[in-house]
Amino acid sequence: MTGFEKDLVRQGTVLVKLYFSVDKDTQAKRFSRRIHDPLRQWKLSEIDVQAQEHWDDFTEMKHRMLERTSSGSAPWMIIRASNKAQARLNTLKVILNAVDYAERDPNLDFSIDRQIVLSGREELARMDDERDRLGRPRF
Repeated sequence: MTGFEKDLVRQGTVLVKLYFSVDKDTQAKRFSRRIHDPLRQWKLSEIDVQAQEHWDDFTEMKHRMLERTSSGSAPWMIIRASNKAQARLNTLKVILNAVDYAERDPNLDFSIDRQIVLSGREELARMDDERDRLGRPRF
């Protein structure tokens, strides 16, 4: 955790760090749709194009970021965002679970879907396992 984040948490700020993760194929389909759909073309940026071209480099940077900036008091929460509706619903649950508030209804179920939401540590382990499976050196 960075010094800035430590200060925020120490001062009582509830810090929820979310990383929205989409698999490469889903991202490519979304970008293709943006290229061909005039109503979505405005969404496509140069960064999007680079995301596909430099997928492995960005994945390595993601791994480094998760390793270096996740902590017990400010952990990363990885949201699998290939299914946008499920990603949004589970993101709201993560946030509502992180904040205590007076009007909270104990009868409502704010359980997250463990297939959609992972901790940063779980994502690091998954990424390392995938690298091992593919026979690539670890980050």
